[in-house]
Amino acid sequence: MLENIIETDIFGSNIVYLNIPEEDYFLSYEDVTKEAAEEITKTFFLMRGREGIPEVKNIEFIEPLHSVRITLDVKKQEGSYKTGYAVPTHLDITKNNEPL
Repeated sequence: MLENIIETDIFGSNIVYLNIPEEDYFLSYEDVTKEAAEEITKTFFLMRGREGIPEVKNIEFIEPLHSVRITLDVKKQEGSYKTGYAVPTHLDITKNNEPL
């Protein structure tokens, strides 16, 4: 499931969205809950080596898009060498939807 999460960073803020395809989410979880969102977020940040402290603000099932969206507020970590949260360049995709 983690490899199919699409991360969206809102420029100029600490708001980050994690969009998970419906079929991937519901293979692992029965309900859309904040506890599930916290577990997914913690694992996602650890596996991707993200800096910052994510706080789950909301989780919602968006039926028309067939996805589950987790809304995060990523706070700056004490002693961090970065000034803010930024999406690494290796997550950029080409117009053919292939990793660079």
